[in-house]
Amino acid sequence: MLARLRVVIPDRAGALGVLTSAVGSTGAGVVGVRVLGTEAGRATDDLLVEVRGTAHLQRLAHRLAGTAGVVVEGVRAPARLSDGSAELGLATQVLERPAHAARTLVDGAPAALDVDWAAVVHLDRHGCAVGVEAVSEPGPGAGAVRTSAPARVGTTPLPRPDGSGPCAGAALLPAGRHPVGVLLVREHGLGLHRAELWRLGALADVVAGALSRQLPGTAAAAGAPA
Repeated sequence: MLARLRVVIPDRAGALGVLTSAVGSTGAGVVGVRVLGTEAGRATDDLLVEVRGTAHLQRLAHRLAGTAGVVVEGVRAPARLSDGSAELGLATQVLERPAHAARTLVDGAPAALDVDWAAVVHLDRHGCAVGVEAVSEPGPGAGAVRTSAPARVGTTPLPRPDGSGPCAGAALLPAGRHPVGVLLVREHGLGLHRAELWRLGALADVVAGALSRQLPGTAAAAGAPA
């Protein structure tokens, strides 16, 4: 099983080696590391690991939390191997199928972007969602898209479809200057880090044209005054 652990470690030489050695000591394997950012002498990384199951993952998280200088901020399991190539591949698929851009995007987003589900929504002149064009399958119905915050490159509060509490992370990203938004949701586990949001926001900009051509009236509305 793939799992993603968000860890904060000292931003100094050798710190990542200590971290990966701790992972190896539990019998888990490091599949990838993504540096999300550094601040005040600390680095935040997403560590993608291969574990044998939930119990093994719990032991690993406990081992890392007990390593000097390491803070485990959160865990997402199962996780998907999302990287720049996966995101580029999804964007290419959307651009190659403009007549089905919204459906291609929401169906490919969970695997390519490591989210639970996605939606393409219509935005009003204030940038708020006013209609749903497509939602991931499998995923919640259109009624689960109940965000009232305007689209921006940042997180937005969103309740879980089952009403059990707020989603771990959600973002309603604007698609260029068009009245179209891309909603990306992680119901459980890790939230969406600001480094992820800037990258995903760029992806939304890349596919904005294809999405706007598919949605009736979008191109005209894009030029309307706010």
